Order: sequence, then C-alpha cells, then structure tokens
Amino acid sequence: MITAAKKIKASEKKLCMADDWRMRNDRRRIILYKYSVEESEWRVVSSRAAVILALFNGERTVQEVAEYTALLFKVNLAEAQTYITRILAEFYAKEQILVDSASFPDFDWYVYDPSEMVIAQDSFQLDKRLKAPLSLLLMPFNTCDVDCIYCYAERKPIGKTLSIERWREIINDAADAGVSVATFSGGDPMLYPQIMELLDILIERDFLFLVSTKSLITVKMAKELAELGIGKRLFQISIDAWDPEVADRIVQRKGYRDRALLSIKNLLMYGIGVRTNTVCTPLNYQEVPTLLRHLAEIGVTKSTVTTYGRSLFRHQDSLFISADQLAWLDNEINQLKTGLPEADVSFNGSIIDHNAISVEEKEKAWENRANCSGGITSMTICADGRVILCEQMPHNEIYTAGNVAKQGFLEVWNSQRMKDITYPSQELFKETVCYDCQSFDECHKVKGYCFRDALNVYGSIYQPPPNCPKAPPAVRLG
Repeated sequence: MITAAKKIKASEKKLCMADDWRMRNDRRRIILYKYSVEESEWRVVSSRAAVILALFNGERTVQEVAEYTALLFKVNLAEAQTYITRILAEFYAKEQILVDSASFPDFDWYVYDPSEMVIAQDSFQLDKRLKAPLSLLLMPFNTCDVDCIYCYAERKPIGKTLSIERWREIINDAADAGVSVATFSGGDPMLYPQIMELLDILIERDFLFLVSTKSLITVKMAKELAELGIGKRLFQISIDAWDPEVADRIVQRKGYRDRALLSIKNLLMYGIGVRTNTVCTPLNYQEVPTLLRHLAEIGVTKSTVTTYGRSLFRHQDSLFISADQLAWLDNEINQLKTGLPEADVSFNGSIIDHNAISVEEKEKAWENRANCSGGITSMTICADGRVILCEQMPHNEIYTAGNVAKQGFLEVWNSQRMKDITYPSQELFKETVCYDCQSFDECHKVKGYCFRDALNVYGSIYQPPPNCPKAPPAVRLG
C-alpha cells in the first residue's frame, strides 16, 4: 500500500472522490457513505481525513494537497506528507474511494469545500442514528394496476395525497440536509399523475434514484425520461417468468409479460439503465434460468432474483419454495453466471426458518445480522405524507413518526416521536424476553432489530425479532 502511495506522489497524479462515494458533515461527525441505490454502507471518518479527502478536488496534485495540508493543520511538510501517505494507502490503494480525475472523461466529479468538513471535536456515538437520513424511500402513489400474489404492500385507500408543490419543498429540504439517494416504491410510482415532474425535481437536486414499476413505459415516456437527463439512475422492471401464462398468473394480469418486455426494450432504446427483479415461488422457479437468458439477449445486464417471503397483508405457505427447489435454482443460476459472465445476476434466495437451526447457528447469525436502516439512515414517506419506518409496515398511527404534509422534513426526522419509534422503551416489552435482556440498549442502538419481522411473526413490534437467539418459536418467514 505504501509503495502504491509513493508511486502516486511521484507521478503527480490528480485525484478526486470516486463517483460512488460521498461525504457529509453530520453535525458532530463526518460521514463517508455509498452514493448508491443498491448498496447501503457508511462510516465515520475523522475530520482531518475528511478535510484531506476534500482537498483532492481533481485539479490539485498530490504534492499540492500535501502543501495545503501543512498550511491548514499547521504542521511541517514532512508531517503533512505522512498524513497524505496514510490517506492514499487507505482510500486509494485499498478502497479506491480516491480515483484519478482523468478517469472522468467529462470532467464531472464531485467537489467538496474542505471548510465544511471541519468539526470542533471528533466524536464517536454508540447511537448510529444520523442527524439527517442518507436516503429516502418515496411512495407517491398507493395503488397498482397488477395484483401480485407475493405483494407485501398494504395498498389501503388513502385520503388526500401530497401535492407536487409539497413534494418539491420536501425534496429541497432533504437535499439541503445532505440527502442524495431515493428509492421509489408503492403502489406503483409511475401511476402518480405528476411522476415526471417529481423525477425532474430529484434530478435538479442531484438525487440518485431507483424507480420500481410494473407499469408500461411507452416509447413516448422513455423519450421524455431521457430528455429529463436520467443519466445513471435506474428503473427496475419486475418480471417473474419467460412463459407468458406463468408470468401473467403471478401478477394476475393477462398480457403482463409482454408489457414488461416492451417497457424494458423502450427504456434500453433510450439509454436508460434497467435492472429486473424476479420473485421465485413453486409456480415459476423453473422458469428463472430461461428468463434470465432471454433478458440478457435483449440487453439487460443486471437482474435480481429473490425467493418468496411472508407478508403482513397477504400470505400463502404454498408459495414458499422447498430446499430441493432452492438447491436446483442456486445451481442453475451459478451455471448461468459462468456461461453469461457479462450478466450481473444477484441471487438472494434462502429458506428463513429460525426453528430449523441450532442455537449456536442462530447466535452466530445474530451477531452478523444486517443493520436496520429504518429511522436511522432511511426515511419512508407515504403518498399522504405519513412517515413510517418501513414500507412493509401498516400505515397506522401506532407506526407513524409524523407527517410531512404539515410538518417540516427535519422536524419529523429529529422529533421525539421518531426517536421513540426507532428506539422504543424497554418498558414496552413487558412479558417478553427483551424486558430483562441486558443487551437491550446495544441491540437497538447499534444494529437495531427488525420490527417488521417481529410484527409479522408475533403480532407486535414489542417482541424480539424471530432471528434473535432468545426469541420464542416462530413461523417460517421465507
């Protein structure tokens, strides 16, 4: 690593931040995070490291950055060069967070003001909750024109939806707070009457976003999207089988498969990034390899395949795939990846039955569980302005943190109500294993717990999630 760093210094390359990483001052700490709709990763970096990273603006040489570092931190040049060597070893040679600005052919890289990375004192907090979210999950429309057998959305009728003017204010407030990533869900966002204007607002504020839809994207719509300047933003089209009858049966709409393929072709024709999503059940799992091959043939380079999971609002045990079906599918997808190396296929298939594993396995999995982002780094906004922690939760008052139809964006995010829902009091867990658990605070404030799964399995968010080693027996989740 040090050798690589010295070579860079000698060559006088000009570096800048990679386009898939961003930095932000989160009041008492500096956050370095993935600028991505597909990966959620962030960490705290020291103020000094952040200032030096900001000095790499794509125009300064490494030597010039060292000279500025010496000046700003009031150290001699040799000491400044030591700082730079360490930064290059970690952020260039190891992680490629710093890259050669010459790799940007259009000279369009993100530049930071080093003064914005200065904080009075670096501080580590056990509470990982940020002062503003890193991402938004937007649900501008609550209905859909298909009826998927695996749907997890509540889709209950709502009253008045947010106006496009209010959406503009929310997006501007979020952008001003440092938010730059959004994912659309629903209902189907493309059914929102003013969706083009909403996307334009996000593009104006440099948001990266993913739109998940089952609506038909016509040639006219694809052309309009291209003219907005979609760039590297993505559309996700759901398609669950190559056989038209099977695909249509899954979504319970005749002609859906052909409609989905037409949407994909129209988007690709105008250079708009497309990824597909496929949910596997016993009805369609054998269709998946054929589907993926045909998608690759028409130009789809990224596909996600998942297995059916239990929903709060509609569920059939018969839709769970078996261990044999899962093994077959895993083998087929691995073979397909070998034969189609240009196709980026992500397979997230698993059997989630916490009763079927040993306590030791459960404890290991619990320690390595994924972080919950709801209310900590992510904010979900419903069509009526209601803010909830997870798109799969019921839209009821008990799970509502506030409403941006009548409250400010940061007012809701930093409200006591939001904090109380994100970190519920241990007193609310009476008569559960959580009530006397010594790890309660660490469990909730470090990695969090899946309140959705607790509600799904035990009927209450004030229960342990079923993957907790201390949780009582649970029904199968996936």
